[in-house]
Amino acid sequence: MGEGCDSRAGGIGRAESECGDLCELRVWLRDATIERCEFRVRGCTNTFAAAAAAAAFAQGRTTGEALGLHAPDLLSRIGNLPPGTEHVTELAVRALHEAVLDAFRNRREPWRAAYRTDPPDPTPTKA
Repeated sequence: MGEGCDSRAGGIGRAESECGDLCELRVWLRDATIERCEFRVRGCTNTFAAAAAAAAFAQGRTTGEALGLHAPDLLSRIGNLPPGTEHVTELAVRALHEAVLDAFRNRREPWRAAYRTDPPDPTPTKA
């Protein structure tokens, strides 16, 4: 854990698809930089790959760069996904954007984070 980074994420973003896949990303910020990004998933290996790629992309980037990430960009970073599974990149990007926006809200209104109950882990084991 980085210096000045507490154990609770600065922002949490969750996105769920119609097929039931769930992607959660958590970000810790230092100024405008994402110092740490973790993910949790409930779904197929394609969902896992998309979440891992989104978290890897975000780590060390500015919040602006993270918010500028789009599903086609993430898909090109992952490489080939089986036909019909490309929606997992949209899921991961949506979760990342939500996490960054949640971190902004928590900075603007610090009381929100104090009363937040972190959502339960979507899978029995952490990714």
